[in-house]
Amino acid sequence: MIIYFTGTGNSRFVAGRIAAATSDKLFDSALCIRKGEGADFTEPGDYVFVAPVYAAAPPLVFLDFIRRSRFPGDCHAYFVMVCAGSMGASPVYCRRAAEEKGLLYAGTAKVDMPQNYTAYFDVGTSSGNRRIIRAARPVIDGIASCIRGGRELPDLCVKMWMRVLTPLVLRPYYRFFVSAKQFRTNDRCVGCGKCTSLCPLNNIVMKERRPVWGSSCTHCMACINLCPADAIEYGRRTEGKRRYHGPDSLCMRKS
Repeated sequence: MIIYFTGTGNSRFVAGRIAAATSDKLFDSALCIRKGEGADFTEPGDYVFVAPVYAAAPPLVFLDFIRRSRFPGDCHAYFVMVCAGSMGASPVYCRRAAEEKGLLYAGTAKVDMPQNYTAYFDVGTSSGNRRIIRAARPVIDGIASCIRGGRELPDLCVKMWMRVLTPLVLRPYYRFFVSAKQFRTNDRCVGCGKCTSLCPLNNIVMKERRPVWGSSCTHCMACINLCPADAIEYGRRTEGKRRYHGPDSLCMRKS
């Protein structure tokens, strides 16, 4: 079973390629996260968790989903972190999540994918993003080969300063930086409502043909990047910035 959390589609792309190689089923955790619930997994075999890196760790909503879920005993848990740079202390959190659920931790791997954190970083060009995705494919295939062969993923060493610093900054980061208050629409908004269906936390509703954001944002950037009219801004930080429309929009071949 390949369980993933995604905003703009990077983690879904990685999860889908692994699933194609291992013949495993895909499960979108947002189906449960939107309801604040976990899932009752009963299938034996390996479980692969694919998620982005938020502030040097897996998304807190994804970790909470794992805690709320039930899994069969004696199953291996592989973790794949998708990021545009370092995955920070993610292996520490992944190991802890597996052990808390009685899963056999089998390592954490990293896959570099295009930058999508539009609120604070610049998004790459289409050609640059294509190069990143092309380079990611053999990495993903190598991870899938390890999983298919029952081998552990080679865990990257997490430096002590990262182990100590991440818990100290993670909660303040979510409290003071991860907010939907600055999201707004510009005159290009046509009221299509796509952002409401994209939000993995069910945090956007339409009022008078305009999206209104709630307080459950996790900064996945799905709404701002995947808006078909590029009509969403995050304060003034994103004005004039490129949007990342996800790996699907780049029409890349599977091999």
